[in-house]
Amino acid sequence: MLKDNAILIFELINYRWSQILESYNTAPRICKKVRIIDEEKIRRKPLSRYIKYLDVENPEHICFICGQPVNKQDLAIDHVLPWSYLYSDNLWNLVYVHGSCNSSKSNNVPLEETVHRLEQRNIKLFSLLKEATSKDKIVAELKFANEHNLVRKFWVSCQG
Repeated sequence: MLKDNAILIFELINYRWSQILESYNTAPRICKKVRIIDEEKIRRKPLSRYIKYLDVENPEHICFICGQPVNKQDLAIDHVLPWSYLYSDNLWNLVYVHGSCNSSKSNNVPLEETVHRLEQRNIKLFSLLKEATSKDKIVAELKFANEHNLVRKFWVSCQG
């Protein structure tokens, strides 16, 4: 009987384990990701709600990848750690880029230098946001990500 239901039992154990992990760390929304993957309903959401936050630190719209200014027609918001690895939109992982720079990097995990630049950007961004905006959920998640080194931890786990 156990052998016949091994896959189902394995999925239930993993889901329960994700619930336990989430009780310690809500930022990655582990249970939601497990449910989405299990239901095969993975949908990307528009990132436009993050513009007001990204503009605080990067009002000139300088591309995170190439360092050149981006005109509004080519402006894109990119997940530094690929979305397909995390299935999550978090401010700590989003930056402005040229649409062409975004396309050229494809679904590749970034180099450590890029991760370090993102960590430094997040420290600066949180410093600016805590002064410029009221504390909301997105700012709280950025603070949590900085305090718990989430960029580096997720980057390491993306390595395989």
